[in-house]
Amino acid sequence: MPRRRKTESKDLGYGSAADAILDAVGGALAMQGPAAVNVGEICSQLGVSPSLVNYHFGSRERLMALAVVREAERLVEDMAAITYKTWDSPEAQLIARIKFRMEWTQNHPGIDSMMNYSHIIDPVGDILQGELEARITAFTLADSIGLHTSVYGMYLGRALERPAHELGLDDVPELIDITGFLALGCIGLATWMTGQHPASRALGFERPDTMLFLADSSIERLVRTVRTEVEQIRERRARQYGKV
Repeated sequence: MPRRRKTESKDLGYGSAADAILDAVGGALAMQGPAAVNVGEICSQLGVSPSLVNYHFGSRERLMALAVVREAERLVEDMAAITYKTWDSPEAQLIARIKFRMEWTQNHPGIDSMMNYSHIIDPVGDILQGELEARITAFTLADSIGLHTSVYGMYLGRALERPAHELGLDDVPELIDITGFLALGCIGLATWMTGQHPASRALGFERPDTMLFLADSSIERLVRTVRTEVEQIRERRARQYGKV
């Protein structure tokens, strides 16, 4: 089960206070969302001055946005560690990645909500679509590359331990469309099937076994759909070019 990384907060130095505050805010946001972020209480628990929040972050909104982005970056790093290891098949690689994403969502519903509904903490969009846009673009791209690794592996019939472009493999443009479909499917599946979407929350509380069954069957169906489409591309390209 995904666990949050924490920074030790004893005897905080001036510089380490920023990391400790971000960790504490990320923890509060993870399960309860923005309403749980009481800057004064967090600083009191850490033994640091609230003035450091203004010094390091400028505003409560920017502090929360930075915490959300850092948690998202950590998620993508953890999924990359899962993806780029030895797997018997690209399907097993992909399933492990999806299941980790779902477990993370279950343990970080507040972060997940703010990633999908960013106006909650950044109504105008100046922070997430301005200052932090490059970081968001970077981890979104890294996430897509991780998914594309499994898609390309299905195309080749073997699991890859590194991204296709790092292995010098030729571009297969048709696979990019499948990766995009898969990315949307994984996000929606994680949010919906872990009961973090308003429409699925009641079902998750009342019938958790049903939700678990639906989640497992949905993962299988998603992977099966991707595998079928990849095989069709491989067969079509084999007819056109005489090779994969």
